[in-house]
Amino acid sequence: MKTYRVIAKDNLEAGQHTWTKGLDYEVVEKTDYFTLASNEGSLNYFNEVKNAVLENFKVTEVN
Repeated sequence: MKTYRVIAKDNLEAGQHTWTKGLDYEVVEKTDYFTLASNEGSLNYFNEVKNAVLENFKVTEVN
């Protein structure tokens, strides 16, 4: 498992989840998917879309 922090590059929306430009959020990578924290909770994505999703964020801290 890999955990790191990302900062939203813009205000973003995906369904009922939102991310605020400039705020940081946690990403937790698992074997087949990753979890991205949002203002409302968290959202799971399959790894196949990881690059497309994370292009909207700047990685700041990797553990």
